[in-house]
Amino acid sequence: MNAFSILTLAVLGLGFSAPAPSGTLAYLRGGSAWVQTNPGQPARKLPHSQGTVLLDVSPASGSIAFMTGSAGVNVHADRTPALTPWLSKAPYTTSVPLSTLVPAPHLRSVQARWLRWEGNGQNLIAGTDQGTVAWNLVRRQSFIPNQTPFYQTTSLDGEVTATLGSVQSPDEPGVLLYGPGARPGTEVFTRSQPQNLLRALKSAPQSAIRRFLADLDPQAQADDVSWVVTPPQVTRDGKRVYFASNAGWGVGSGGTTTAAVFEVDVGEVRVRALGWLGTFSGSALDLLPSPDGQKLLILLTRHVSNRETPVLAYVADLKAKTRRELRVVTPPPGRSSVVDGACWLGDSGHLALSVAHPRPGDLKAAHSFLPPRAEYTLLVMRASDGQVVSRIPGATAPACGPRRS
Repeated sequence: MNAFSILTLAVLGLGFSAPAPSGTLAYLRGGSAWVQTNPGQPARKLPHSQGTVLLDVSPASGSIAFMTGSAGVNVHADRTPALTPWLSKAPYTTSVPLSTLVPAPHLRSVQARWLRWEGNGQNLIAGTDQGTVAWNLVRRQSFIPNQTPFYQTTSLDGEVTATLGSVQSPDEPGVLLYGPGARPGTEVFTRSQPQNLLRALKSAPQSAIRRFLADLDPQAQADDVSWVVTPPQVTRDGKRVYFASNAGWGVGSGGTTTAAVFEVDVGEVRVRALGWLGTFSGSALDLLPSPDGQKLLILLTRHVSNRETPVLAYVADLKAKTRRELRVVTPPPGRSSVVDGACWLGDSGHLALSVAHPRPGDLKAAHSFLPPRAEYTLLVMRASDGQVVSRIPGATAPACGPRRS
């Protein structure tokens, strides 16, 4: 081999080297909240975070909100725990009680089960058994939100919101779109008005979609219980919305159904079925767009038995029109898979996912059929090939934020 060939191979090798993951990553480990400004760098334990059970990272500022409780507190318990809300801003060297930033004596302690930032990073919302409560960190006011972020998402500028439901009822299967500008709530589709969804399916030429359409039963479609719709996800730029639905296909044992993935053009409120993705058998849990809107993380469960309902994960590249199963999540024989949170890093090329592979017989009702937190591993992986680039044993509830300069 001559010198030119060696130099050429060296240049090619350098050209194909994968970039390191980039973006804020927070997670729970050992009963505290931890943060890495970039995965692989030394983690920092957030001050005053001992006893943390809930956390989330603002997609706009990277500020971390977390809630602490007494030793052994469990947000899945029958009785809702009383938790203290905190906030830590970059560089995460201090944490302050949220009550010092938003004067609201009744929210110094919250009986919360979940915690979420809205897409524009202005509002922080907590869910309780009685409803939702919220803090506006810009106006420094507390308020009661109309919707829950488990069922709605917002663009980064706050101009576009998508939520489950219809104009008539938030409980009717469907997707509602608000914005941009002063545009009122617009029904993308509903169970009673499914024409847009069916039109999108009929326009897709793929054989899997054709078979899916042929199996739809109008009588089943008329019943709310036959429908599955994942929370609609607005892209950061507010131009598109993604969701999965079975279009009223029906739901079998263990929630088993068949679903397709849909894309909404926000400007024209036009629905398109992503037929190249085919259909997914199981029960769709969530679709998570990457920050740049070019990829989707698809999470679903597949019913094997009453004790065994593993979670499966796929990455869809919307530009290349490819679909890849993340094999590291798929359980080995005799095991199940349980996922405790997933998110896209700010670079849109990597994702973080916390997974455990317990034996189904080891999952007990006393522990909500969940494995001990020590059995989970937080995996940071490349979206392009599913290659794991970082492992954090015992870490759960990952939350991702923006890249920091």
